[in-house]
Amino acid sequence: MLDPDPIVGPLQASVYERLEDLTRSADLLDDEHAAELARREIPLLVQALKSVLATHDPDARGRCTLCGERRSRFPFRRRGRHLPCRAYLAVQLRLGTVEKAIPHREHTRHRQHHHCRRAHLHSVS
Repeated sequence: MLDPDPIVGPLQASVYERLEDLTRSADLLDDEHAAELARREIPLLVQALKSVLATHDPDARGRCTLCGERRSRFPFRRRGRHLPCRAYLAVQLRLGTVEKAIPHREHTRHRQHHHCRRAHLHSVS
């Protein structure tokens, strides 16, 4: 959704338009020209994304300094200590790297605990 602010709105629209142009161009170009476009534009997109994520760098406690400042609609509700930064989470979801961010050991421990519990319930009956 675009911001209705008279200064931010046009800037936001320009960014979205540029991203749409790149997407359209990549779909319409032949392989050679698409590769040229990718070589030219991917480094720029990566730098832009890194710049945005830099504003979400964690503080000394490992919490996102930007997302942590936001107030909940519910003043009595507190955010969990270990919730990930929404910006990094969105990027991970889009890039398909969420599996790498979750340590495998935690899954195994949870699965084993659940399995033991299930075995205990069956032995009771």
